[in-house]
Amino acid sequence: MIFLLKYVIPVHSTHNQFMQRCLSLAQKGLGYTYPNPMVGAVVVCDGKIIGEGWHRKAGTPHAEVHALKGLSNEILTTATLYVNLEPCAHFGKTPPCCDLVISKGIKKVVVGARDPNPDVAGKGIRAMQEAGIEVIVGVLEEECMLLNKRFYCFHTKKRPYIILKWAQSKDGFIAPEKDKKGKVHWISDLHSQQLAHRWRAEEHAILVGRNTITQDNPKLTTRKWAGINPIRLIIDPKAKINADAAVLNKDADTIIFNTLKNEQSSNVHWELVDGTNILHDLLESCTQKGIQSILIEGGATTLSHFIEKKLWDECRIVTSQEVLKKGVEAPKMPSGFNIKNTVVRDTLQIIAK
Repeated sequence: MIFLLKYVIPVHSTHNQFMQRCLSLAQKGLGYTYPNPMVGAVVVCDGKIIGEGWHRKAGTPHAEVHALKGLSNEILTTATLYVNLEPCAHFGKTPPCCDLVISKGIKKVVVGARDPNPDVAGKGIRAMQEAGIEVIVGVLEEECMLLNKRFYCFHTKKRPYIILKWAQSKDGFIAPEKDKKGKVHWISDLHSQQLAHRWRAEEHAILVGRNTITQDNPKLTTRKWAGINPIRLIIDPKAKINADAAVLNKDADTIIFNTLKNEQSSNVHWELVDGTNILHDLLESCTQKGIQSILIEGGATTLSHFIEKKLWDECRIVTSQEVLKKGVEAPKMPSGFNIKNTVVRDTLQIIAK
């Protein structure tokens, strides 16, 4: 049998290098695999990768299936499978990957990190070990967990991973004092605007408050970047959004959290919540729906509420060179967190807990 050599790494390479390849492959699924994690897998024989794959979209074959496809059991008995996350051990939309690995006669599997999902949580590793497979766990574990930070947050904290994001002027305002209703005043440059749409494509959902809908009438889609439109979440306690608001179009599913009505029409769901603790109800609802991450884009009041409640995991602040002198002040972030600056025309600050 002839095997297609997809990627070659020297024989003396370490587990770390092959696991890094898994991570590079897994990254390709960002924004497409929800509610599943991002997973990459490689099959190594005599220091060479003879098979590889990644999970491309929820409901489709997992990374291990792609990596093992076309490889005979004979060659696999002398090969090692690398995967950044523990192979699944339960039936979902696809069969358990650990069963596939066992059936292929693989004798050694290297796992980056254990799966936090209670349906798996060590069961995949245990099943392989009981089948006589040597399983090594914890190679580049921190990097593997970081890649799937949304998945880990969802299963360990029981809520979506929350990213705060806003653009501000050099002197700390997110909008001018007098802004034309329904017309956006762009503070960030075109590069940063495209980056923001890329971020939207990477997250499961996007959230804004009603004031942002009223003032800017945003579509909250990924028009400037190829990707899946996130689920649109709107906080609108008194259900005052205009019937012609752009977020009510059919471009993406939309959930409007309010205190007055519970209705479903086409792709728009008006969901009833308790007005005394809207954020709690909102996040609980998102968790029940399997929403693993939320990008919060505004406005200042909504962002500040999440900051005050300490309901955030990451903050992305784009600071332009524009000076407004007056306007709507940007939210204030607490001090004491790691800040990573990336300088283009605008300056991007990423703050992580």
